[in-house]
Amino acid sequence: MIAGIDVGKRVCHMAVIEEDEVTYLGELRFDIPIRFVGIDAPLTMPRSGFFRECERKLHKIGIVVIPPVFLREIHKVGVDLMVRFRSMGVEVFEVYPYATRYVLGIRYSKRRREGRMKILEGLCKYLKFPHTDDHNEIDAIISALTVKLYLDGRGEMVCGEDGCIVIPKPT
Repeated sequence: MIAGIDVGKRVCHMAVIEEDEVTYLGELRFDIPIRFVGIDAPLTMPRSGFFRECERKLHKIGIVVIPPVFLREIHKVGVDLMVRFRSMGVEVFEVYPYATRYVLGIRYSKRRREGRMKILEGLCKYLKFPHTDDHNEIDAIISALTVKLYLDGRGEMVCGEDGCIVIPKPT
């Protein structure tokens, strides 16, 4: 099973995928047996400046990235989750749901309900999932999907000396 986690300062949301279906969607749980997890948070910080090398590479292909130095609280929670999952034998990947949506051509704003519905419509091509209008749950679904695509050979790691982010391969 593959999980995706949208990291929040107070609450983390989780989606779990079995084959091509989301079987759990809600708040983070540790009692569901998973083998892989995609965490939507910077799991490393830049060695210097505002951006890591992997983020500069994403920027070169048109993907807007929030500098991780502005996400220190999310980074800390993400790293804590990474350590906990790794201690459980789970393989951990850093993901960025906006990058996944960008590469897959699902480029709608999640700020408005209409945009979230179009994002869900685009995701239906890849997965079955329960209906949600919560942007955090949507990001958790996308985080899990990103890892699934990578494990299926339809993704790639964008890496630099200071970190890696998994994204789908452009189609």
